[in-house]
Amino acid sequence: MDSTESVVAELNVALGTDYQLVRRLTGGLQSGAFELTDGVVLKWTDRPEWAPRVRRAAELVRRARAVGYPTPQWLAVGTTEAGSPYQLQEFVPGTPVRDGALVDESLARHLIEICELQRDLVPEDIVNWSGYAHGVVFDGWDGVRERVLAYGGEPAELTARYDALCQPYRGDELPSGDLVHGDLNIGNLLVAGGQVTGIIDIESAGSGSRAYDLVSLATSAVRDGAPTGVDELFLEAALRAGGRETVAVCAATAYVTIAEFAATRSTDMEELVAAGGRRVLELLDA
Repeated sequence: MDSTESVVAELNVALGTDYQLVRRLTGGLQSGAFELTDGVVLKWTDRPEWAPRVRRAAELVRRARAVGYPTPQWLAVGTTEAGSPYQLQEFVPGTPVRDGALVDESLARHLIEICELQRDLVPEDIVNWSGYAHGVVFDGWDGVRERVLAYGGEPAELTARYDALCQPYRGDELPSGDLVHGDLNIGNLLVAGGQVTGIIDIESAGSGSRAYDLVSLATSAVRDGAPTGVDELFLEAALRAGGRETVAVCAATAYVTIAEFAATRSTDMEELVAAGGRRVLELLDA
C-alpha cells in the first residue's frame, strides 16, 4: 500500500526529480494535499479508479487556465506501481477560507466573474454534470436521492420539496458545454488581498452548466456563514447562467449529495447543510 513518502520517492524516480516532503496542507474538503520542496504541491489518492478522472482533469485545468481561471497549474500526472494516481501542482500563495464571513459582496462578485470564465470551455460530453443532475433527480442515478429520502426527518422533507420543485422540468434537457468544477464551495478557495488566488480540489471537473457551481456556492454561503445577501448574489448568477429549470435540478442534486456526505462523514454539518438547502428553496419560492 502506498504512503505519501513512497509516492514522493516513486515520482522522483519517474520524473528525475528530488522533491522532499515538507508538510500536509490544509484547506479544501478532499484529503491528500502535501507541500513539497521547490514550490510544488502533491495530491494523490489510493483509489486506482480515480486515475482516468485525474488525467481528464489535467486537460480541463489547462483549458481553464488558458482563459484566466485561477486554479493552480498542473505540472505532472502519474500513477504509482500500486495504482495510486497523483498529480503535481504549483504552490499558489493564499490563505484557505475557513470563515465564510470573509466572502463579502465584493469577493462574491469576483467569484461570479470567475465562474463566467467557465462558459463554453467543454463542448464535448466529459463527465456531464447536467446529465448527472438530471439522472439523480429523475432516474435514481447513484441512488443518492433515495438514500437521503430513507433518512427521514428534515433531509427527507427537503428532498421531497426539491422533488416537487423539479417535477415540471422532467422533460427538459439541461444546458451543457461549460466547465463545471463539481465541488465548488467556500472551503475550496485560496484568497489574498481580497482576491481569489486559487480554486482547488478540481479533480471532479467535467462539462455541464456553470449554474451547478454557482448553486453550490449559494448553499455554501449559507452553510459557511457568509454575510447576508451573498447567497442571493450567487443564486441570481446561477439563474442568469442556466435558467430556473437548471438551477432547480442542480440545487436538488447538490443538496442530496452534501446531505449524504454530512450524514455519513461529518454529522456536525447536518444542520448547516439543511439550512443551505432550505435557503435555496426560499430564494426559489418553492
